[in-house]
Amino acid sequence: MDLKELHKNIGTAKDNRNNPIHDWYRFTAGFSYKLVQKIIELEGLGDKDCIYECFAGCGTTLVSAQKNGIPAVGNEGQELLYNVIKAKLDWSVNINSLKQFMLKIELSIENGTYEKPYHQLLRTLYTDNNLFQLYYIRDFISDSKLENNCKVFLNLALTQTLHKVSIHPIAIPYISRSKTLRGNLTAYDTFKNTVFKMIEDLATVDGMSNCTNIYRHDSRKRNEEIETDSCSISITSPPYLNNLDYGEVSKVCSHFFGYTNDWNEITEKVRKELVTGATTHYKESEFDLEQWKSSDFYIKNKSVIDKLLPDIKKIEEISKTRKGRKSFHILALYYFQDMYRVFLEMRRVLKEGSKAYLVLGDSAPYGVFIDTTKILGEIAKNCGFKGYEIIKIRERGTKWQSLTYRHNIKLSENILILD
Repeated sequence: MDLKELHKNIGTAKDNRNNPIHDWYRFTAGFSYKLVQKIIELEGLGDKDCIYECFAGCGTTLVSAQKNGIPAVGNEGQELLYNVIKAKLDWSVNINSLKQFMLKIELSIENGTYEKPYHQLLRTLYTDNNLFQLYYIRDFISDSKLENNCKVFLNLALTQTLHKVSIHPIAIPYISRSKTLRGNLTAYDTFKNTVFKMIEDLATVDGMSNCTNIYRHDSRKRNEEIETDSCSISITSPPYLNNLDYGEVSKVCSHFFGYTNDWNEITEKVRKELVTGATTHYKESEFDLEQWKSSDFYIKNKSVIDKLLPDIKKIEEISKTRKGRKSFHILALYYFQDMYRVFLEMRRVLKEGSKAYLVLGDSAPYGVFIDTTKILGEIAKNCGFKGYEIIKIRERGTKWQSLTYRHNIKLSENILILD
């Protein structure tokens, strides 16, 4: 069986929902652990290899590597997801300490109080009782004398609880207040069940050692902690060129834990550490095409980008006729520029002759098709990769065709293989 025979949802996180540890956090744009497993088998990877993951997300590649005893290193720019991954990779937490903590909070929370103000956004997403319990649990964990890895473990359980007991779904690209969740358990009961479910999951990896490292780092920049020519392969899924703001997506959890407090802090503390993936990541007024053409990226990728520029111009003209006037033309150029930097770092850490597997989607901003996967393949060749192959996984984007102004172009989700 090769990659072409994998099921069409391999580029989604559906498989992860029923797999121990992988299901500890459900990311908005994840992919299946089965894809990582299949690549490991096809490439014959073992404990002498090292997998590089430049967009660690919720840790699918790293968790899969560790379950197979294969060393791996990864970068993640968001503090929230960095801590999620740390919890998912540390299987040495003291279970007795966790159980003792649960006994203490059970006795404390019933008569507990919380005097500080709640974040205004969260006040609109949780019942009063659940809001109190969520904040009480958060501070009880923080104030405890537990080892740090136990606190990280419990905070991940609390992050899951935030998703499970909200009035409206928060685990989708943007909060949809037209949909209502109907949970029967309180925040505390949900948290307790989640903690003990995670403890049960640890039994499935009992005796396995930690062989992975996660860094809070922007993959567009050199990570001095990862040596040159030290990795055997890369397995990752970069942001898609579809205007999805990952900083915005995670704002409920980010605000709750105090990583951010408002829109400005999301920009300063989160977006600046991420590949440009949305029009909220930059100021349109600061972009000048002719000045941008003096960049190292454009000079090194001139032939690729010059073929793209007529479509970029078309997108810009269409945007002037649309109510939102989204600057997708600028977004596309910044996106490819950022991915060029990611590829340069990827090429640095990979050994000569190593492959990279990337789960990617094409895009059609304002109905103008951008062959994202192919363009990235061409850019990768200008970063030192010898060639590329594209394997189509499935068609995507068709469920939105009923929306006003929605294009009817069939997009695809693909695996881009660099060598």
